[in-house]
Amino acid sequence: MSDGKEINLSVEEEPKINNDESKKDNATSSVKKEEKKVKIPSWREFVKSSSVEEVKNRFIKEAKDIVSKYNDKLSNYCFISMLDPESSITSWDLDKIFNALSRSNAKKEKDILLMILSSGGSIEPAYQISKLCKSFSKDKFVVSVPRQAKSAATLIAIGADEIHMGPLGQLGPIDPQLGGLPALGVTQALKFIASLSERFPGSAEMFARYLTLALTVEQIGYCERISESASQYAERLLLTKTNLAKKASHIARELVYEYKDHGFVIDLDEARQHLGDEWILSDTPEASMTEEIYGLFEEVNLFLDIIKEKRLLLIGTLDDVLIFNRRR
Repeated sequence: MSDGKEINLSVEEEPKINNDESKKDNATSSVKKEEKKVKIPSWREFVKSSSVEEVKNRFIKEAKDIVSKYNDKLSNYCFISMLDPESSITSWDLDKIFNALSRSNAKKEKDILLMILSSGGSIEPAYQISKLCKSFSKDKFVVSVPRQAKSAATLIAIGADEIHMGPLGQLGPIDPQLGGLPALGVTQALKFIASLSERFPGSAEMFARYLTLALTVEQIGYCERISESASQYAERLLLTKTNLAKKASHIARELVYEYKDHGFVIDLDEARQHLGDEWILSDTPEASMTEEIYGLFEEVNLFLDIIKEKRLLLIGTLDDVLIFNRRR
């Protein structure tokens, strides 16, 4: 009987000890759960309640977090961005890229990965940006295109050793602009007017008078020279690719003269037809990382536009974020 009492006592006492410990564990666990429940505000809420500087700092942090996720695969890169879908590429962008490369990869210890989101701009600074990125890279200059890289931005891309494109990535015709209008448009307009004059001889005098008022011979010649320059710049960049050297002139002229619209979509498949599968890559870590950064960039800009009438752009390293008044 005494053995039975001892067993009963031990059974009754142990649960009390365990209950006390369980209460402590539960209390600790609930505190941890409360800590985990701290809610990070959505970008909409954050933009609405925060200053422009706070928005910029959060964007930089989240963009750097994305880059750090890919450190094991992409640690050999110095990451540079040209994210500005609204403004034209100018010498200002060239200076910003030069300053960023000088700060971040002056000793050329890493390859350069340039993310581009642009509708185009001036041909000359674009050509220099492409050559500059190549000269600052250790071995390889890579471009990643999550969405549009048009005209002058395409010129930058074809100077790279690899072009990584997402599913919606697109290059475009190299279409030099003069005052927002395509230089080639002048030549095409003249050809169209000549064909109308041939079909309707009576209209020739009227068209001649109009052209005399609208354009000078010098302007017409300058437009053609600008287009030829674009083709020459493209050819020079293509000649650096051993497997494309023999076709460099043909490809350059195709990109400048064969497309009729600045916004024409040269998607992944068509880019490969021009430049080859070895040069145009998809489903890569480079493309995945820049796709994530693009998504973050677009989300922040959406709410900045709606709530604060501002826009965010990034030319250089991730620390080089700028916020401007939205153009209306």
